[in-house]
Amino acid sequence: MHTITRVGILALVLAGILPLLPGRGWAADQDVLVTIDNSRYTTADFRVWWENWRRDETMALPETPEPFVDWLLLFREAERMKLYQDPAYRKKVLTFLKARTLMLLKAEEIDSRIVITDQELRARYQRDYVPRYRVNILFFPSRTAADRALARLGSGPVPVQRLQALAAGKDPAFSMQSGWYRPGSIDPRWRRILSALPAGGLSSPVAWKKGVVVLHCQEIRPGDDQDFAHMREQVRRVLWKEQEQKLTIALLQRLRRKYHVQVDTKLLDSLDVSRTDNGFSDQPVISTDRGLVTEKEFMAQVRRMQRFRRRNGFGEASGETFKQQIVNAIIDQTLTSWEALARHYEKKPPFADTYTYYCRHRLIRRLEERIFQDPAPVPAAAIQRYYRQHRQEFTRPEIIRMAIVEGSAEEMQGLWTEVAMGGDFLELARQRLGQAPPVRDIPVDHLQPKVRQVADRLSKGELSPVFVVNGHVSLLLLVDRKPARLRPLAEVEKQIERRLRLKRQEKARKDFLARLRSHSSIKINRVAWRRLREAGPGDDQAGSRASDDN
Repeated sequence: MHTITRVGILALVLAGILPLLPGRGWAADQDVLVTIDNSRYTTADFRVWWENWRRDETMALPETPEPFVDWLLLFREAERMKLYQDPAYRKKVLTFLKARTLMLLKAEEIDSRIVITDQELRARYQRDYVPRYRVNILFFPSRTAADRALARLGSGPVPVQRLQALAAGKDPAFSMQSGWYRPGSIDPRWRRILSALPAGGLSSPVAWKKGVVVLHCQEIRPGDDQDFAHMREQVRRVLWKEQEQKLTIALLQRLRRKYHVQVDTKLLDSLDVSRTDNGFSDQPVISTDRGLVTEKEFMAQVRRMQRFRRRNGFGEASGETFKQQIVNAIIDQTLTSWEALARHYEKKPPFADTYTYYCRHRLIRRLEERIFQDPAPVPAAAIQRYYRQHRQEFTRPEIIRMAIVEGSAEEMQGLWTEVAMGGDFLELARQRLGQAPPVRDIPVDHLQPKVRQVADRLSKGELSPVFVVNGHVSLLLLVDRKPARLRPLAEVEKQIERRLRLKRQEKARKDFLARLRSHSSIKINRVAWRRLREAGPGDDQAGSRASDDN
């Protein structure tokens, strides 16, 4: 029996990956779109590629199938170079496959089995969400103070106005907090108390933290159809979580039986996680029919969790409950990963096309990393030359500090006249318009053309004549100008270097594709392409996009 390791899982998974990689079409579509050497790729292949490759759903179809052809050429070359044997590639594929198949396992075994009826929704609503109580919580420093206040208030309904007056009076005996509460959101003890109170009723004193509280039930509202409609989705989420938890527990129990999981409880109980790591053995703590977890491996997980807790401000954990939590986490995560992979969702729709695309696209990424990413530094002379030739690109535009107001022609003309007679523009605008106009810093290239034209004619502190922009009668006060500034080379050097490195990679990619094209026989079915463009690519992929690493 072998230990449960990532390497073991990786070998298991990749045995099913490699048959997917040969250059072939995805679907048996009769419309062959592209033929490269002896391999044919259909319009169905294009649709899968497009669904996953495009950046978003609004992206327009390319004018020609050339981007698809380029992608195929790169994939075929990566396959020829056997980059599917690259460990980094395999790790990426395994990570993607595990994440997606776990989601599919959950969808199949849990989500698809959750059924919530309207009857269940209403029953839970009646149990936990109605009636609604408007409650005033009276906080007292002691039981004696609470008893005195209750004696003063007397029996029978107490109006909230009386409580508010007492709480706001001189040297009040209590403070008060008010709010609406539903039965399911309050402490069970308080829930029982409120259910016995009439509107206006006061409870007996109840110990709470270091003091005492008295509950005053100001109002009781029964449920109704409008409130049920308002709370329906929240109730549904609660019921969904409950069913989800039950189905998850049932699935994990089935998987423990299927994979014959055994835990050495005596060994687990004897482990002292506060010891140093030197004394732990290779004796198995967890055994399955596929592998085991030794003391050392178990303790490695314990140490990782302890570090996580320290980093995130949680207290130290080392007791029996903590050890059992680690055991359960190891078992649950391992078994669900095994089961998800064992079902081979990657070979069945709706995931098969997405998975095949991802494998091919990851191969292309590895090819690009190996061939196009030149590690050589960008020469300083090239950076300086780019900076000199693109000075405008690195020049910060002039900044206008300004205030602008708008109103009727009569208001604006009157305001302009008062300012011309010595008044303060901002203060007069506040008096006339009810609030002072904000003073903003705006780059000149962000101004509307008409506003910029007006601002260009003003000096610092000058008010414009009345003008109209987009039908609005306006006045503009130029508070200040900050002249355009060329950013120094040191400030933009890294940005230029990244840009030049990217251009170098783009050129390498273009040259590489040109060589691939020159050594390949490429035929494009223009009729099929025209029909595809006329019909649109469709959005018939039931699986989710392989967007993780596009």
